[in-house]
Formats: sequence, C-alpha cells, structure tokens
Amino acid sequence: MKRFIPLLILVVSFIATPAMADGPNIAGHYKIIGDLKNLENIKQIEIMEFFNYSCGHCYGFLDESKRLHKQFKGQLLHKKQPIYWGQQTPYPAMAFYIADEQGMEEKFTKTLFDTNFQLGVNVFQPRVISMLSQDFGIQAAMTEGMKSPRIRNKVQKSLQLAQEFGVDETPTIIINETLKVTPSLSGGDVKKMTDNLIVIFNDILKK
Repeated sequence: MKRFIPLLILVVSFIATPAMADGPNIAGHYKIIGDLKNLENIKQIEIMEFFNYSCGHCYGFLDESKRLHKQFKGQLLHKKQPIYWGQQTPYPAMAFYIADEQGMEEKFTKTLFDTNFQLGVNVFQPRVISMLSQDFGIQAAMTEGMKSPRIRNKVQKSLQLAQEFGVDETPTIIINETLKVTPSLSGGDVKKMTDNLIVIFNDILKK
C-alpha cells in the first residue's frame, strides 16, 4: 500500500488546486479569494474597505487612501463598509450611513476618528455621536436614523459581507471581489500597504 501513497497525494493535490488560481499573475502582496480571470481587461478598480472606528490603521488609511484617489482618478470606485467588534456598539456604523445620506459622510467619519484618537473619547457611546451630529446640524436626522430598520439593515449587510470575505483585521481591502489586502501583509504598516495597493492596481489595469 505504501507505494500508492505518493500517487494518492499527487491526485489529491490536483483535485485541491482551486480553479480560481487560473488567470493573470498580479504583482503585489494579497490573498486570492475569487477567480483571477475576473481581473482581465479591467478598466475600473472597485475596492470594498472594511473599517472600524477604533482602528489606528483605519485612521491612518483615511489619509493614505487619498493617494489612491489622486493616482487613479476616474478609475477607482471606493466603497466603505463600517463594522464593529465584540462589545462595541453599532452606533458609529449607523452614524456612517446616516451622515452619508446627509452628504456629510467624509467629514463626519474624519471627526469620529479625530474624536477617538485625538481627544481619547469613546465614540461608541450614543451621546457622543449625538453631540457631534449637533455640531454638524444633523441631530434630527441622526436621532431619526438611529431608529430606522433601513439603517440597521445596512449595518447588518456590512457585517454579513465581512463574514463572507473572512475579515479578521481592519482595514481589509477587497479588490474587485477577487483579492484581499490587509496591513499584516505589509508588516502592519499602512503606508506600505497603500504602496502595495498601488502596485496591484497598476498591474491589474495593464492586463
């Protein structure tokens, strides 16, 4: 029986080789989570960013991502997905979607991050979000939105997507539902992660 073991291992290895590995070779560091053939003849990069308001790397990527938008202007679609962990509350994630509907997501997100990291205030407290929304003149919309099943469903959708993509650190960047990039792939350095994304984007757009 022993002489058949190497052959068996070889057969199993062929069976276990995922079809999604076929396709263009893309430069950079990433995990393959989809079919690489989806990255052929791409004219637009679509990224899904899973982030958390208590995440220092996410705070850093807030500025670093501007490099991506500048370099790939007109070629990059950036969708943000706020998530929360463990005992954290869903309120900041809900506030993200409420502020987005008011056309203030970018500024409100920056303020939430600044409040958490610059002032050391826990933004997962509803009273903190209420005070900040008052400063932005959207307190009524924020109060109403916090009661909305529609807003809660959006947050649940973000959590569901995070689970589907196996998100276990933030920020996690999903590229065209095919590649996954995280800070840990670049030694925990967000600047290097962004440099890595630039390498990946450039190579995809050349294919």
